Amino acid sequence: MDKIEKPFTNVTLQTFASEGDMALIDQRWQEHGQQFLKRLSEQGLLSFERAQIWNKESKVMRFIIFRYQSADAVKKCAPIWKEVEKTIFKNAGVKVTAYRGVSMEYWVQEKD
Repeated sequence: MDKIEKPFTNVTLQTFASEGDMALIDQRWQEHGQQFLKRLSEQGLLSFERAQIWNKESKVMRFIIFRYQSADAVKKCAPIWKEVEKTIFKNAGVKVTAYRGVSMEYWVQEKD
């Protein structure tokens, strides 16, 4: 990832109604995700990380971390995210909670 002074970050929590809903969204992401990520990166998305939450009883929760070049990049990506919602989340039971901020500290292990 390119180092930038203060990356704009979005952390999204997804809570699914069922494992079936999560599987449906995963299937749609496998089909369309790379096309969306290509377009988002062209508008300033730097990275995307999806993680399954494992320290909760519920197996139907995950979080996603997005990093952007700038506030302008976040704005440019917004219409594409609306398309993602319509395409990927259509008729699936999922609650999405998003938190936006500016990274205060970001550490990456240096490789020798």
